[in-house]
Amino acid sequence: MRGRTINWRIAVAICVTALGALFAAAVLRPTSPAPQPTSPTPRQDTVKSPLPAKVRVYRSEREPPPKEHSKHIIKVWLTEHKGRTFRVIQLPRCEHMEAVIAHEPSGETVQRAKRRLGGVTAMTGSFHDPRTMALVDFLQRKGNISSHATTGRWFLAITWGQVSDISDNYLLVKGKSGVSVIALGQRLVPLHRDGFSLGFMNRVTDRMALGMSKNYIFIVQGKSDIWRLAHFMQHKLPVKIALNADGGHTVRGKAPVHIVFRWRTLAGQGSGPSGKALRS
Repeated sequence: MRGRTINWRIAVAICVTALGALFAAAVLRPTSPAPQPTSPTPRQDTVKSPLPAKVRVYRSEREPPPKEHSKHIIKVWLTEHKGRTFRVIQLPRCEHMEAVIAHEPSGETVQRAKRRLGGVTAMTGSFHDPRTMALVDFLQRKGNISSHATTGRWFLAITWGQVSDISDNYLLVKGKSGVSVIALGQRLVPLHRDGFSLGFMNRVTDRMALGMSKNYIFIVQGKSDIWRLAHFMQHKLPVKIALNADGGHTVRGKAPVHIVFRWRTLAGQGSGPSGKALRS
């Protein structure tokens, strides 16, 4: 009995000693230093990217539309108007169609002038004395005046080979380099007498006329009086201005001056053998 009491006491002493050791270890354990105070971190707000918006571009002036180019097509047709038959040739009015004033002092037919200069078509256009072929009205070729103006008639102006205008303002073209000018006849669109007699306007004879729109050139030929020719060009063709060229003695006979139209070539020498025609 005594032995059991001693063992119990020894066990209690061991437990008390162990608990004391654990307590001492817990009290004597070094502690980590307290954290040092730091400056406060500034708050960063999240910035959202803006949503895509429609962008509008404002121009001070509206851009010009692309230039309209005439189709490189030559149209020829016959039509009847008020009892008269007219042959119409439509040419493109652009830099690829060249107009040349053919001057043969001894006179030639319109077909010969066309062949000689390699043209696709030609028309009469000179005022001259049919007996001597001497010019009697204004003619200028590339700035050089061959015959001075005598009547003040409206004229066709050709600038560096391109048909540029029909006008009556000689001050704008006389002596200008590269400008060819030929005086034509009576205005048909709009119709004006321009000093021509009623007898001349009433006479039915072979006539040839020239009309122009923004993009095309029209050559009209037929046996008619001025009244019906003018009415046809004003109401059946989209022309803004047109001139009578000359009477029957020139249309079917010889004349010193003709207007030849031909395709412009790469070398600028017309559609003859010296160059290749620009066609599309």
